[in-house]
Amino acid sequence: MRATAFALFAFGVLISAAALSYPGGTWESRHTVGYSFWNNFWCDLLGTVALNGQDNVRGSLLSRLAFGCFALALYRFWPHAAQLAGDLPSARRAARLGQVGGIGLLTVALVPSTTSQLVHGIAVVASAGCSVVAASMLLRGLARAGERVGAALGLLVTASAVLCLAQYVYQGLFAHEAATWLAGMQKVTTVFLLAFMVRLMFRPARVPAPVHVPLPST
Repeated sequence: MRATAFALFAFGVLISAAALSYPGGTWESRHTVGYSFWNNFWCDLLGTVALNGQDNVRGSLLSRLAFGCFALALYRFWPHAAQLAGDLPSARRAARLGQVGGIGLLTVALVPSTTSQLVHGIAVVASAGCSVVAASMLLRGLARAGERVGAALGLLVTASAVLCLAQYVYQGLFAHEAATWLAGMQKVTTVFLLAFMVRLMFRPARVPAPVHVPLPST
């Protein structure tokens, strides 16, 4: 899990640097200065031109690298989480689904909304949706394995992400303006996901008990 921890640490450093270098502008007000934790989306950092029209090439590069690190962390995290949940067939399917979500995050980074809102939106829904379903599939296994804190955090991730996705899809389908609370809720969901990952990352994976096959009697 050291590589996963390093990837998460790199994500934190890079996304913070990208936010600090962001010139300004939100979807509600193009004249704001700097990055607003509650009013800007993570994806606002990806465009080479900020929402206020100023250059954001450096921030775009930093944020893309950050998303790449996060995608790597997710890809390595889900198989470990599945083992903690019992490494059952359903848990293994959840791990593969979570890894698909991690790969999908790369598409989110490579195609910002300023390039193509349609492709970006589909990538966001697909990536987040896979991760949400993966987390929900592990909740019962984690609880049965005694990892109640991890299961509770996974439930928070699932509930908050479903709320964000539902609003995001509603806005996309009906061309509705972005809800003022959605950008902030996205950050809350990210905090829940990071807490879920950190909680499980350093828990030792369950090793299946060896199966003893009786020797044939002579």
